[in-house]
Amino acid sequence: MKKLLTTILFALISSVFVFAQDATAILKRAYEKTEGNSQYAEMTMQIVRPRWQREISMKFCSLGTEYSMVLITDPVKDKGQTFLMVDNEMWMWNPTISRIVKLGPSMMSQGWMNSDYSNDELLNGGSIIEDYDAKITGSEKVSGKDCNIIELTPKDGTTIIWGKQILWISKESDMILKNEFYDEDDFLVKTHIASDIKMMDGREIPTKFEIIPEDTPNNKTVVIMTLIDFDVKVEKSFFTQQNMQKGLSLEFPK
Repeated sequence: MKKLLTTILFALISSVFVFAQDATAILKRAYEKTEGNSQYAEMTMQIVRPRWQREISMKFCSLGTEYSMVLITDPVKDKGQTFLMVDNEMWMWNPTISRIVKLGPSMMSQGWMNSDYSNDELLNGGSIIEDYDAKITGSEKVSGKDCNIIELTPKDGTTIIWGKQILWISKESDMILKNEFYDEDDFLVKTHIASDIKMMDGREIPTKFEIIPEDTPNNKTVVIMTLIDFDVKVEKSFFTQQNMQKGLSLEFPK
């Protein structure tokens, strides 16, 4: 009897471990699909409010999860602003005042360019695999596609502003189609929805991303990808404060 109980217990523990491993593997494939080793992208961001709307155009380049650069190309009052992310630090170059500003930890939860997209998401989006424990909690259809529902909880010792995240990842193509963000009290804060799936640089990926805050459902931010090149040739030396200050004259690797 004791041997039987030990066998059952071992089987249960093993199944839980495999389940967690599968969730992590799915998550990793989903991010590899949309990130690559490096990338160059052009996109527009529409900030929608009940009484006004604003559109921002930008160029973006990243290398792994540690380096990224964003250059605002439109509108006129914002163009030339540049954001640099290296490891866990973030800076902004403002050409109007010719000054580099470092964004401290207290600013990470603030909306980037007054959008519903936080500085923390811009900085730490790629670290989700290392910073969270993942498990499959069920399955559900999103936009007609069968998805695994994967719950993410922060690992001990990580500085994460979210209490948890829940992702819907398509079973057929490993695309993240929906993502819910919860605070430490388990209240839903906002939802990301991905759509307009297209072939971009040889990969089938979503090209439209809507961010909808839970407490102000009439507000939203829409990001539309117009161009993306994966695995571009870019070195760490590109991601410097000196390059930040070049503004619109900065040449991105493509």
